[in-house]
Amino acid sequence: MATMTRTSPSVFPPRPRAAGGCRRRAPALLLATAWLVLPAWAGAQALSVAEPGFPTGFVLEKFSARASAVAAKALAEPSLVASKSVRELQVLIATARLELRDATEERWDKLPAPQQALLREIDRALQSQPVPAADRGRIEQPVVLDMAPSLARLSLSPNTPVLRRVEGASQYYRASGSYRLRLESNLPALGATGFTLTIAGQPVPAGWLSVSPPGSVQVTIPAAALADSFSERTLVHLPLELVGVMPVGSWKFWQSNSRAVAQPFALELFPKKPFTFTLKESTSATSVDESQVLFARGRPQPVPGCGSPGCVRDQNVCNEVPAGAKPLEPVNFSDSAVDDPAGAWTAAVAPQPNGFCVVYKQQSPQRARQVSFDIRYHPASTTPKLSDRPVRREGAPATAPPEAEALELGTRYSGELSREVQAWELVLKAFTGQTLRATASSKADSALLQVAPPQREADRTRLPFSVQPPW
Repeated sequence: MATMTRTSPSVFPPRPRAAGGCRRRAPALLLATAWLVLPAWAGAQALSVAEPGFPTGFVLEKFSARASAVAAKALAEPSLVASKSVRELQVLIATARLELRDATEERWDKLPAPQQALLREIDRALQSQPVPAADRGRIEQPVVLDMAPSLARLSLSPNTPVLRRVEGASQYYRASGSYRLRLESNLPALGATGFTLTIAGQPVPAGWLSVSPPGSVQVTIPAAALADSFSERTLVHLPLELVGVMPVGSWKFWQSNSRAVAQPFALELFPKKPFTFTLKESTSATSVDESQVLFARGRPQPVPGCGSPGCVRDQNVCNEVPAGAKPLEPVNFSDSAVDDPAGAWTAAVAPQPNGFCVVYKQQSPQRARQVSFDIRYHPASTTPKLSDRPVRREGAPATAPPEAEALELGTRYSGELSREVQAWELVLKAFTGQTLRATASSKADSALLQVAPPQREADRTRLPFSVQPPW
């Protein structure tokens, strides 16, 4: 029984290992293992969206998400400059998806150098996107999506479909006619056939496309087809996608020998009514500055005695303000013989076109005096006072309601001025903040705003004008 109560040596803590033993070498083993792993991570500089080690597909998704956020800001600000830049970036990301379609599961930092260079080009472009508020752009500048400069810095596979340029990438609202675009793509040169176009995911008739090998695709979209895609007062990015069927050349009988390749891009749509407006007129060459009050000092005027005891003589004393000013009231009445109660000012004030006349009652037979008064007035201004005037579409009857707040591009309008108008001012403000201005004495400060000479009619003066984009 005694042997049964002895404690087994196996339950005691193990003895310390000798110096240099296996357990003491564990840290060194870990360091050696880490040394084998480090070169795979330490050799590549991180992207702004991912550290080394992440799959290529993950990086492309991050690029797309960041570009979408930039595009949303460019629409919200809004900025034509930022909108163009981010749409070019999105086309470049779509090109990268085609170039790297077979490498989405591979680590991006293990890709061949040309493919890593493509990702870094996108990363640089993403980080250098313009700030919308810094430059909102000008409407008269035609917008072309031009990816060629970025593509020229890259070494893509010769079989990678590339969309190099989109002309007509921004469009303004038209009630009729058509929208025309020209795409430069290498899809025709790569042997693609069966071209189709989708707008917001919906295929359009084949007749809207015209392919001219080796690299041109013409697109003609009827105005009615996009009428509902425009917003009244905000910028819109409408997704379009050119699709071509490319030969694959696979020898595997169970695989298709062709595949559909899509080249997406965003078509920028201006607001239907991109300009707010004000039209003001003045019916006189000058106006009154009511923010100022001045005083017209009166000249002393002699009032002789009335001649005999008990006499009374009323004398009209007048004062004027400068031409064009607005007299307010007579003030500061003075009398050189104020100590003599036989003379006094009366309440008989007579307004005049340029001042006032006040009656002074003289009852002193012999004592003459000098009297005067000042006038408070608003001075004249060289800037005429302007009042708002309505604007209607050209040819609309006078009974038609005037335009409420904003105007369309490419539409003719008529401002309705008074028959006796002396001066007018037309100011248009674009959704980007750009201002166009024309007055009776100066021409429009932009080629966009075309103003015809005023036309006098029996009961009014018409001011024909329009905003015509040059592209």
